[in-house]
Amino acid sequence: MIPLKTRVDLSAVEQPQPLRSRDQTGRLNRLRLSAMRCRARARVDVSEACNLLCVDEAQSELRFEEALLRSLHQGLGRKPRFYAVGAAEESFDERWLLQVLDAAERGDMTSVEFLVRSRIDKTMQRSIRFLIRGAVGRFGGRFTL
Repeated sequence: MIPLKTRVDLSAVEQPQPLRSRDQTGRLNRLRLSAMRCRARARVDVSEACNLLCVDEAQSELRFEEALLRSLHQGLGRKPRFYAVGAAEESFDERWLLQVLDAAERGDMTSVEFLVRSRIDKTMQRSIRFLIRGAVGRFGGRFTL
């Protein structure tokens, strides 16, 4: 049997770039920059990251974001993939993280719950939701994990 050779049209294979607002592009680049800084630091256990956070109003969102990035590997079961700052391409991990942070920022906790359950190990979901809510400053009056 002889395999058929087909000509592949490269323009059909190219994926369209997602349309992002300036705010979303800024958030993605900030996450990528934070991820680069976190590579040089030791990974942190999720529960340890939650316990170590000092809720300082001025720095809390950045601290939660960094704790989320440093412990996300534990919830995913592998190292998340981040591209360089300004790269046009986005990894699945980056897109997922942007979606979950956008949903949390909107207060759409149903979507956050769905996104977290779809990718995060069951034993880590509560802690990861805590870090996500802290990363967008959505503790509000009533706090629930």
